[in-house]
Amino acid sequence: MQMLPSTYIQSPLTEIIHQQLIEANSREYGHLYEQLTFAGPEQLAAVNAERNELLTWLVQRADFGYAGTKVNCTGLSPGCRSCGDGGWSCLFINGRCNGRCFYCPTAQDDDGSPVTNGIAFTSPDDYAAYVASLGFSGVSISGGEPLMTPDLTIAYLSAVRKRCGDDVHLWLYTNGTFLTPGLCSRLQDAGLNEIRFDLGAVRYNLKKLRLAVGCIPTVTVEIPAVPEDEGLLKLKMVEMADAGVHHLNLHQMRLTPHNFGPLTERGYTFLHGEKVTVLESELCALRAIRFGLENAIPLPVNYCSFSYKRRFQHAAARSRAAQSVCISGEVVTEPGYLRTLSTAGVSYCEAVLLQNPSYRYPFEKIVLETGRALYLERRPLTPELALSDTERTSLAAGQPIERFARFESIDTGLAEYF
Repeated sequence: MQMLPSTYIQSPLTEIIHQQLIEANSREYGHLYEQLTFAGPEQLAAVNAERNELLTWLVQRADFGYAGTKVNCTGLSPGCRSCGDGGWSCLFINGRCNGRCFYCPTAQDDDGSPVTNGIAFTSPDDYAAYVASLGFSGVSISGGEPLMTPDLTIAYLSAVRKRCGDDVHLWLYTNGTFLTPGLCSRLQDAGLNEIRFDLGAVRYNLKKLRLAVGCIPTVTVEIPAVPEDEGLLKLKMVEMADAGVHHLNLHQMRLTPHNFGPLTERGYTFLHGEKVTVLESELCALRAIRFGLENAIPLPVNYCSFSYKRRFQHAAARSRAAQSVCISGEVVTEPGYLRTLSTAGVSYCEAVLLQNPSYRYPFEKIVLETGRALYLERRPLTPELALSDTERTSLAAGQPIERFARFESIDTGLAEYF
């Protein structure tokens, strides 16, 4: 078998880091942790061989992007491009959903205000001003189920479109159950560019999705890669293409305290990492991409791995805040941290945007054009660390040093299996 380039799978972590991650996973689930089935040595060898074979085939035919964490970037939707480029703001318009998807990672019982990155926005104009002030290129409305509160959803869409014009790509996540021709027209009038359907919530029924085709410019299906639905998914890929779907996004399933019961009941094999993920979900997604390419199905399919979400989405939020407070002599690193070089050494800090300061760290006040105040806080991550002359020269030249790797560069490739 052809050797797979190392950039497509994360370099093996040390045993110390393995143990730290395993212990963190165990702490998160407490006594329930013992109910989880993790892959043993023989299974790991088998699934690594299968994944290597799939990736070796795919690297010849698909576009791997974002340090190899997103598989098949050919034909990405405009919203996914905005996300990957670090320009995406996701507003959770509500916290309730009528669906009962077993894989949902959250409880869907929140009656709070619209929120993004922990910042609540009760005013559509305040949120639009926030989007404009921070220079976002894309905005998504999520939930919950945004179409359970259609007037609220449309108010925020309209405010962003009015304030930002065509500079911002607007999209919406929905299970589609509340969509009607009239509501579809209202979304179109509000300036919606893209609508994304979680068809897993309706057993892959395309009836409501078809209402959006020809009305909303871009129609996308975004679903987790559910292992037991792989055969059905492949059949539906043909139907999606015939229906006029423009993109199919497949996500890796991850375990949370909320979906613990449903996921463990299905007998999945779990993987350790920064969070616990489902092994079979990743393999299902890779096989689906291969199926689409082998059969020339005119539907771009991309796999949005947990590694991508963890590394690039988090880096984008850090970087956006860091750019706002970066001063002369500082550098924003690839993962979005602030690096300060001095005659004594190097230090790193993280910038965090907040609706209220903690008063534990230095902060700056930002006043939006509507008068709403937000706060940028600088949180030290390291003390000032001494450098050798060689290390100083390397950092000044933008060459990362191994001992500072987590602050300087984003890991490449899909997550290591362990």
